[in-house]
Amino acid sequence: MLRRSGLLIGLAAVLAVAAFQLWVSPDNPPGFFRDEAAIAYNAHTIATEGRDEYGARFPLYFSSFLDYKSPLFVYGLAGVFTVTGADREVARGFAAVCVLAAVLLLGLLAYRRTGRWSVGIVIVLLAGSTPWLFELGRVAFEVALEPLFLVLVLFGVETASRSDRWDPRTAVPVSLALGAITYVYAGGRLLAPLLAGALVVCLNRARWKWLLTAWVGFAVTQIPLALYTRAHPGALSRRFDATTFVTDGMPPWEIAWRGAVNYLQDLQVWHYVVDGDVKPYAHTPGAGALLGVSLALSLAGLALVLTRYRSDPFWRYVVAALAVSLVPAAATIDRFHAIRLAPFAVLLLVLATPAVEALRDAVVRTRRGRYLVAALAALAAAQFAFFVHNYVEEGPRRTGRFEAAVPGLLDQAWANGGTVYIDYDDREPQGLARWHALVRDIDQSRVVRLPDGGIPPVGSIAFGREQECDYVCDRIAESGDYWIALVRGPRS
Repeated sequence: MLRRSGLLIGLAAVLAVAAFQLWVSPDNPPGFFRDEAAIAYNAHTIATEGRDEYGARFPLYFSSFLDYKSPLFVYGLAGVFTVTGADREVARGFAAVCVLAAVLLLGLLAYRRTGRWSVGIVIVLLAGSTPWLFELGRVAFEVALEPLFLVLVLFGVETASRSDRWDPRTAVPVSLALGAITYVYAGGRLLAPLLAGALVVCLNRARWKWLLTAWVGFAVTQIPLALYTRAHPGALSRRFDATTFVTDGMPPWEIAWRGAVNYLQDLQVWHYVVDGDVKPYAHTPGAGALLGVSLALSLAGLALVLTRYRSDPFWRYVVAALAVSLVPAAATIDRFHAIRLAPFAVLLLVLATPAVEALRDAVVRTRRGRYLVAALAALAAAQFAFFVHNYVEEGPRRTGRFEAAVPGLLDQAWANGGTVYIDYDDREPQGLARWHALVRDIDQSRVVRLPDGGIPPVGSIAFGREQECDYVCDRIAESGDYWIALVRGPRS
């Protein structure tokens, strides 16, 4: 009877996590960020026409602004849009489902490691209440799929570790999951090879065939990337070039030094408990990104791995993966970047498993253990409640960063059957205008991308962000960097 009650409580806890993770509010985050609009619009055009917004048929990467979006999230969302039609909440709901799947698989992984369902449920609770992962699933960014594929890599390694023989066939799922990380987010193009290289910590005489199979399989998944890079030289490096601290002529020793400093800065884990990413589209200001209790369990779990389980190849790989997960972010100018460091957050949660198992045993054995668990649960609940309160109160106020006033500008431009004209090189307004025309059922012919050097008709409305008018215009309204203007005619 007691066991049945425990299972029911555990099931209720998992359902509560699922309900929380699937909470998609129409007003929080407010607006629809330009990257979300670009991803969602391309998913729509793929679903309806088999082409991206610029006419490329089933492209491997999606041209977006001066960047290229990775394909897996876009194609996954296109499949959803085929059933539901294009919708903002559906796009964000797809991201939420991706993160929830990773959260549930983290719990299943903990259960497989320990054989205790109670440990798996606690890991689901910790992961499901982690602000970092929750907020990753509130926005329709392609990175929302990255935690899921990372957990699938760990699943593959864990499956292989159950056999002394390490059957080479079990390396194939690992190769495929690593390959998927390459195509899920720009940072994955560096992270995936690092994670593949980290598999070397599993090597011994009996496992070399498994490791070789994993590496060969991963190399095969990189062939489309190599072909695309050859056909479009420089295209996939634009984002890195715009965000890296590395400059032409910088000596190797300075690159290594600055990279190491960045790495150590991002490793200041207490920062994630008391604060988080400063960018409002990645984190709601005013609360931490990690629960303090969760971090404490992760550090305790790391200590247990290093002292008790260092001979276990699975745990050696988790520690190696944690170490390399910080490298892609360290190569950039941004610190504590929640999106680039999402794999770091996932791996910290995996490392909490041994500590949770030890606490579970302490609860069974001693009263002191029960008191400790009760205190930790109370602290975690208090910080989680504060995060939710802060998210509800402060989240809807992030209107500027989420470009929430842009639809109002466009409505003015489209009033009375008007048409919006956008400069040839001003990509962000193009994406936003196309998306908002789509969801308002406004014909796309009323969003006109001018030819290079083109001038809109006199009396029409121009919409822009980074490009000034190449003609005489009077601005009518502005929101942040965005503006609409009345076209007066060519410059004399």
